[in-house]
Amino acid sequence: MAFMLQSPILLAQEEELPTPVPDIPLSGTLPVCYVNTENGAPIVSKEDYINANIWIDPMGIEGIEAFGSEESPIVTEIRGRGNSSWTGYGKKPYKIKLAKKNTPFGFPKSKHFALLAHAPTQAYFAGETAYELARLIGLGWVPRSHPVEVVLNGTNIGVYAFSESVRIDPGRVEIDEQPESNTDESTIPYGWLVEIDNSDDTPQILVPQTIEENPDAFVSRFTLKTPEVISQQQETWAKDQFTELTRLILSLDKNNAAWTDMIDIESLAKYYIVQELSGNYDAFVGSTYLHKGSGDKWIFGPIWDSEWTFVPEERFGHIWEERVSLTGVDRVNFTWIKELIKFPVFQEEVRRVWKEFYAGRFNNVYSFMDDFYNLTKAAYETNNLIWPSYISHGIHSTYNRLKTILPRYAEWFDKMIQDPDFSGIEDVETVFDSETAEEWYTLQGVRLYTRPSASGIYVLIQGTSVRKVHIRN
Repeated sequence: MAFMLQSPILLAQEEELPTPVPDIPLSGTLPVCYVNTENGAPIVSKEDYINANIWIDPMGIEGIEAFGSEESPIVTEIRGRGNSSWTGYGKKPYKIKLAKKNTPFGFPKSKHFALLAHAPTQAYFAGETAYELARLIGLGWVPRSHPVEVVLNGTNIGVYAFSESVRIDPGRVEIDEQPESNTDESTIPYGWLVEIDNSDDTPQILVPQTIEENPDAFVSRFTLKTPEVISQQQETWAKDQFTELTRLILSLDKNNAAWTDMIDIESLAKYYIVQELSGNYDAFVGSTYLHKGSGDKWIFGPIWDSEWTFVPEERFGHIWEERVSLTGVDRVNFTWIKELIKFPVFQEEVRRVWKEFYAGRFNNVYSFMDDFYNLTKAAYETNNLIWPSYISHGIHSTYNRLKTILPRYAEWFDKMIQDPDFSGIEDVETVFDSETAEEWYTLQGVRLYTRPSASGIYVLIQGTSVRKVHIRN
């Protein structure tokens, strides 16, 4: 077998983060978003907004209208956003809060938007491909975005996504919003937007992922995005919801799918298909949203944050198995999903949704990829001059690679879900005893030097033999 090294999205760890190379001219091939902060102040906080003006020059792009102008800019506030994307890179993402609701790029009227940086590689292309899969499969509202070149306080800072953000709003998550500090038990069960999170936040519900006392069990974090200020009654209700769901999903009786009374199984199947099909190693770990309107069930979605996608050349296992093999770190909590795929009713729903999607709308993603590549390729060449430290895969190689591997991902997924055990492990040997092993590597080529302690898929080199193995501890 060929031992291929494929670099994942790597988080920068520089003590001094790169700054944009100055005086790089615009490509002129994308709309340009100009942002000027008050008195040219730097944007240094994720918590505190600063005053700014914004306008968008369509640069003659068909179908795009101007949004304000240099003479009459739009009043806004701006701050940082994100977690590792904010702390790990010089190319920063930003949160925009317009003074009045408006419709940039013809998006539904709102005050709230984001400028997403996608600093490492051409992740916007990969992530937007995953988003298009979500649109094609019918996963409710999917955040709209448009690629732009951004000029911040007179400096060209490269290609960004001018994007809608996840929130309850007309044209986004369209449910009645749960009031803050609500104590009315008749209305508390409705109007929630929640994120399965991997970071500390508030308000947040912590639920051990165990059905019996286990001090070593993972603890899942459910961040309440709406409402942001909660009463004791609301906290108790939310805690009971996610504790009960955990109990039902972790049940040993996989023929009793009582959790389907609380979760909309079709939205869950669609959400899982998109995340597994795109190989999103963060799905069910963080940035995983679900919401509950006036109905009785939680609905999975919207999709968000698909940067860590389409990493391996070949699919060898489920996203949780591949992430362990990629990083060598097994203390990662994939909330619920490893148990959900053991339920026959969920397996059948995934097969049903996938069969219809794969035979119908799936192939439309390729024309989308062509259009997105042709729209952004020149601007990304300019972006690479501005941020040379963050070039992992250029836009041309990214496009060619995704066009090649996505059909293989789909073929793997189609075969995997037909397996009676829904097993993602393919073409590997299971190894329990490795006394004769000479060299161990992750699938990305990282030398481990000792037998892996975490279950997962690895590369084992013994003499002239090179093979993939599945470690089960």
